[in-house]
Amino acid sequence: MFGTQWPFVELFRLLQEHPGGDAYADLLESWPDSNPNECRWIADFHSRTNDDWAAATKEDLCHLYAIFRVTSLLLLRFQRGQADGSAYQGPAITLDGFQRFHEQLGFSVMDVTEYHPFFHEILFVSPTQRDDAPIQVIECSWPCIMLGNMLFCRSGCSVAGGSSHVIQGIAESSKLYWACRRKDRPCSDLSHGWGHNSQWATAHRRDYRSAGQYHFNVDGRCSLNDPDCIVEDLSADTMIELVRNRCLVRTHADDSDLFPYEYRYTEDMLQGFE
Repeated sequence: MFGTQWPFVELFRLLQEHPGGDAYADLLESWPDSNPNECRWIADFHSRTNDDWAAATKEDLCHLYAIFRVTSLLLLRFQRGQADGSAYQGPAITLDGFQRFHEQLGFSVMDVTEYHPFFHEILFVSPTQRDDAPIQVIECSWPCIMLGNMLFCRSGCSVAGGSSHVIQGIAESSKLYWACRRKDRPCSDLSHGWGHNSQWATAHRRDYRSAGQYHFNVDGRCSLNDPDCIVEDLSADTMIELVRNRCLVRTHADDSDLFPYEYRYTEDMLQGFE
């Protein structure tokens, strides 16, 4: 664990121990004012890396991960199920409080209505009669959060679409990678299997939009756009599906123990949204 992560690690602990009531009013509303250095760091990270992704250090990415762990804990309140093996529902917070907290930190909350896996995570699927019907957003359970051109958190949404693009039985329950804890589905990230302190030495996944393109998992060492990229366990097309969506949405495959973390992918914004 880096010392710079400690404020958000401690906030994570306080949220887990929060006895009840509105966590935003009780704890989160005043936290940014009490921790101005954290807000300054977020603004500084944005200015240093928004146009120069390589400027981010390992410590930067772990710092972002600590923030995202807080975000992920808050998101439990907007999920259903007990996929994490627990009845714990997460800290009590409203959607408004969730949005306000991230805006106070310096993030931008976005309402993106046209579906794309860069912005949207599929929670529920309503199949359509037409197999080729494109995916459309029906309702969002939480919003998309950005930091400049960098995606920080995708919006969780219910969608409708044809089976050529999304299959209900796969998209709703496949393992979600780059995620530490979920109520609604199995998940996995690189913190799993490590001890309490070591788990925080995990790098946050970064996706960017720039110059008419979407860039997925920019810190992955192997580009799926490179025909010489060697893909293990899956076909190249299926790995692209996994890296774009962070889970499988239409392909039947054993996703219980995959390792997509080293792959990156870039696509033009004019490509079909699927």
